[in-house]
Order: sequence, then structure tokens, then C-alpha cells
Amino acid sequence: MLSAGCSSGQDASQPSSPRPTSSSSASYSVSASAAPSSSASPSAAPSAAAQPSKYTQAQLASRPCLALDRHDLAALRISGEGKQESGKHGATCAWKLAGQNVSLALDLPLSYAKTMTKNGRVTQVPVGQHQAVQAEFQRICFIFVALRDTDHLVGTTTIPDRGVAQDGTCPAGASVAATALTHIR
Repeated sequence: MLSAGCSSGQDASQPSSPRPTSSSSASYSVSASAAPSSSASPSAAPSAAAQPSKYTQAQLASRPCLALDRHDLAALRISGEGKQESGKHGATCAWKLAGQNVSLALDLPLSYAKTMTKNGRVTQVPVGQHQAVQAEFQRICFIFVALRDTDHLVGTTTIPDRGVAQDGTCPAGASVAATALTHIR
């Protein structure tokens, strides 16, 4: 079941670790609803540094490394900037987080998500204030979140280094996704 969507409310300031809520086979039911767009006025924010920079999902899709700023990198304990790469489905940004290689893409098609979740252990998990689909397959964790529609998914792919425990793989990807979502307006 690929049931990704978003919940109403504010973006979380702290990434949440995923907790499986249901298990499923390869049947898919997809829904996404538009979340109200909130843009804080300069006078509403006590300081510009306290508010993350906001971008459209399309802007971040072309420059995904902007999805984590210096404050985010420090909070997630990521040393160094992300590395932007090009792939079949557009640009991605890759970071190293506690022995996990996390890649973020901000414009993935539903067909890709269905392919990546087909043979894995699929669960629905919270990612920030959103529900996401998580699939674990051969030590790789895929997380997909639909913000406004299912044709433009936010996704992470996380692969642990050799010798690193796999139990941190999905939480690392969920943390990066949740933090990136705080930068989307």
C-alpha cells in the first residue's frame, strides 16, 4: 500500500524517527491533499535566523542540497556539505549521517516509488508532520512523502556503510526527509 499524504498543521522543527504503523503487501492506494501554504511575514518572525529558508518544491528539486542548511547539518550531526548528483529522475543530494549514506530527491514520480517498494517490507511512518511510505529491501531504506500530489514525491534512499548496523538506516533517511520538509513552502 503506497498511501502517502500530508497532514494539516505546522512543519516540525525537529525530525522524527519513523515508527512503523502498518505493514502491507504490494497493493497501492495513493492520496495526497494540499496543505495550506504558510509564509511567515518578516514582522512575525522574532529573528530571521530562527526561521528556516523556504523554497518551493520545484526550486529544491533542481537544487536539493539547499534542503538542509548549516543549522540542519549541525543538528543532524552531518559534517560537510551535501554532494549534488544527477540521476534518471533529476537532481539528488547525498550526505553521510552516522555511517548511513542518505540521498534526497524532491521530484520523484509515483512509478519510481512503486518500483522501489514492490519487494520490500513496506510500512507507513510519520516523517515530521507528514505520513510517509517506508520500504526496506536488502539493507536499503526508501522513504516517500507526497506533499501536494503523488506525481512529485519527496524521497530518501539510505544505504548503510559496510559493518554499520542496519537499524539506523530508516531513521537516518526519515530525519533528513523531515528536516528537508521544513524548507518547503
